[in-house]
Amino acid sequence: MKVARVLYWVSAWLFVVGVATQVFFAGMAVVANRWGWDNHIGLGHTLAAPLLVMLATMYLGKLPGRMKRLTWLLFGVYVLQADVLIFLRASAPVLSALHPVMALADFALGLALARPARALVRAGEMPEPARLQSEGASAD
Repeated sequence: MKVARVLYWVSAWLFVVGVATQVFFAGMAVVANRWGWDNHIGLGHTLAAPLLVMLATMYLGKLPGRMKRLTWLLFGVYVLQADVLIFLRASAPVLSALHPVMALADFALGLALARPARALVRAGEMPEPARLQSEGASAD
């Protein structure tokens, strides 16, 4: 269980750093006009790997329900951004323009998952707020 939690934690941070790097790559293509889009596209597809590891290890590591739900939400946002919105450029350009906005959601959700994952690894149990919440729920 601890190995799964460590893998989840590392994957979550890889995802967060990857999203930040994606923004830099986009800036190099759009603002600096130094690179093409190949780096951005390649890394975007590669970011599926840590996300898939997170999906598997959240169950193996028995993460709290809230973290599982947020991980599935992150997966949904990622798929919407990387595999749906970007391909709507010709047919629905306004929706396609949400692609970079979704990067903010990717980053925020990734960070919201990476931080408590560290607490899980360090404590070997649920983080304090989750523990209190689950204790309160069982008392009802």
